[in-house]
Amino acid sequence: MILLAGSGASLCAVHYERARLRLLDGWIDLILFIRGQIDCYLTPIDEILRALDPELLRLCMGRTGCTSLSALLQAGRLYLSPEAYRLLSGFVREIGSSYREEQLRRCDYYLEALRILREKVAEEQPVRIRLSVTLGLCLSIATAILLW
Repeated sequence: MILLAGSGASLCAVHYERARLRLLDGWIDLILFIRGQIDCYLTPIDEILRALDPELLRLCMGRTGCTSLSALLQAGRLYLSPEAYRLLSGFVREIGSSYREEQLRRCDYYLEALRILREKVAEEQPVRIRLSVTLGLCLSIATAILLW
């Protein structure tokens, strides 16, 4: 049973690492969508969120009917690194409170910063997955040996 628990913990760790990358991809897609809506239609943020595709909302860990970016950010907080959370909370604070050109510049800035962060997370992901699996299995084997 201890070995099964260690294997389950390892699988949960792998799921967590993959969810971190999917969440960043979701936010990048969301910011691109918001940028397009502001650029083409000058749509307010509330209307953009109401018209959001449920699949994109799911990628950002949100639920149907989510009406604010801050609620969406809090929904995925567990999977965000401190740096990603800092960037996204800056985006949430700044978007929708200035002129069109400034909003587009803010979107471009946060898109570039998130893409760089995503590349970094994608590079680290295989190592973090191997480490999580190895530690989970080794700890369960060590515990089984000690209890035997």
